[in-house]
Amino acid sequence: MPRAAVSPGMDISGIPNSLLQQIGNGATQNGDAVTVSVLRKAMDIQAAQATQLIESVAQSMPEPAASLGQHVDVKV
Repeated sequence: MPRAAVSPGMDISGIPNSLLQQIGNGATQNGDAVTVSVLRKAMDIQAAQATQLIESVAQSMPEPAASLGQHVDVKV
């Protein structure tokens, strides 16, 4: 079975190092922006879920005034 020809790829030896560094820095900055965006979205979702949890707990609690004064414990 004949082997497929392997392409040598792109030759970047003629590109100045300063340009390669600028391209790399731009990629890092874009990656950081994406990371921050994902983090903000995750924190927004977490805040919404925490608010929902607090509201559900508040709804399930009985009225404090409804049970006050209804029972008297007397020790003799």
